[in-house]
Amino acid sequence: MRRYPADLATPALQRVRTPSKRAALILGFLLGLAAVGAHAQLVKRTIPPRGVESYTFQSPSMGVRYSVNVGLPLGYTPGDGKTYPALIVTDGDSAFGGVYDAAASLGPAITPLFIISIGNSIEDGEAAHTRRRIYEFSPPGWDRKDPFGQNVEAFCKRLSSPDGRCTGGSETFLNVIAAELMPLIAAKYPIDRAELGLFGISAGGFFTAWAMFQPNTPFNKYIISSPAVAYGHGEIFRQEAAYAKTHKDLPVGVYFGAGVLEASDPELEGTGEIVSGMSHLCGVLESRRYPGLKLTIEYHPGMSHEDVMGTNVVRGLRSLYAAKADSEK
Repeated sequence: MRRYPADLATPALQRVRTPSKRAALILGFLLGLAAVGAHAQLVKRTIPPRGVESYTFQSPSMGVRYSVNVGLPLGYTPGDGKTYPALIVTDGDSAFGGVYDAAASLGPAITPLFIISIGNSIEDGEAAHTRRRIYEFSPPGWDRKDPFGQNVEAFCKRLSSPDGRCTGGSETFLNVIAAELMPLIAAKYPIDRAELGLFGISAGGFFTAWAMFQPNTPFNKYIISSPAVAYGHGEIFRQEAAYAKTHKDLPVGVYFGAGVLEASDPELEGTGEIVSGMSHLCGVLESRRYPGLKLTIEYHPGMSHEDVMGTNVVRGLRSLYAAKADSEK
């Protein structure tokens, strides 16, 4: 059962409840009684949440409801007086499980941190998920007259995207995370607001890289998996150049990763510029000689766009969140 505030225009996290352990045991007992004397059968069960708490909240600025998952840090005890870093995961439910499981698999090798996702729920369906991510991850001012932009525009038409909501929502979406979501999360959990990271893949990878150069970004760590650099037809390089004109340092940690098989893919590379665009951006960043920039780029052999995500998350977490004892080895 979900609790909704009286005023839905005011953002508030609304807990999505999972069955209690006692209720699950009672249900299992009753089902067991009903099955006495019957043939063996499979009975559906609820998977324990394993340290995950889930919510929804209505965004005033975007005008849509987001699903939020909060993966708790290893060893976390409420009220322990500690604060923890947090990694914000774009793409909501669809990406959360992979990132959360990757972090859990590393155990004490990385600093304990919250894994927090924002985006669509699985129940919204694939079409709604794709329609919203294209809009929320893409930059404003893109006329979509370039070849990749034409492909995106055709896709928006097939998805029946609302007028004015094909592309261009990245500024609003960054504000949703920074000004709407994070205050709600920080009010419930001991988040270290000075240690926030952002993860994204593909279009979300573009958004994550784009966010790095924005004046209102709250992040200082970025894990970027196979970024679709063609979004905005060169916009990421314009953003980088504008930042470089007014800054002498970029004090962040960044991990870029892609699969080698993406380099020869006619869509991923041929139009999306994933590998070449990522490589070019990293080369430009290194040429700036920013003293505070920690940048890692890796190409994983035998892997492509989707299967490389888990590897990129693990490598990114090890690179940016290594436990102190490990990082000093």
